Amino acid sequence: MPKTIENTINNSSKNWHALYVSSRTEKKVMQTLLSKNIEAYVPLVKTMRQWSDRKKMVEFPLINGYVFVNISAFEIDRTLQTKGIVNFVRQSGKIAVIREVEINRLKQLVDLGYQIESDASISELEIGNKVKITSGPLKNIEGFIINKLNDKYLFVQLESIGKSIKVKLPEDLLLPIES
Repeated sequence: MPKTIENTINNSSKNWHALYVSSRTEKKVMQTLLSKNIEAYVPLVKTMRQWSDRKKMVEFPLINGYVFVNISAFEIDRTLQTKGIVNFVRQSGKIAVIREVEINRLKQLVDLGYQIESDASISELEIGNKVKITSGPLKNIEGFIINKLNDKYLFVQLESIGKSIKVKLPEDLLLPIES
């Protein structure tokens, strides 16, 4: 098939993708990609850890084993050649594309400092009430509620890779949405 301007534009436009990386290499892989001028993102959350002799605030990846990259089709091979990368996350045999709004939502959740954690045991959201946040910095973000120890949690699902992020929010900020 001959190259057309349209094909060139599609191949040169950038999309967000998720990469599987070796265990505990998320930050190092991100730094290596950034040094190659490849836009990379690892959502990091700070957690207080206690050892026998001290307490320390440490940063952990929110989603273990994943690094997000914003690349064009031309950068796929160069990205895969980075030490620590296992492969791209795929859907139906093709490299999964993550919508920019999902990456922005993830960045917003991390930047705002809400109590968040990854829930790796959930591949699909359980049946629950769909809700929308009614006020505050996360206004209009939708998700699903579950009950856990009398606390309410909002799940914001990154649909492209089937992962969920759990955000603890006050119940009065949530408005039920009819299915």
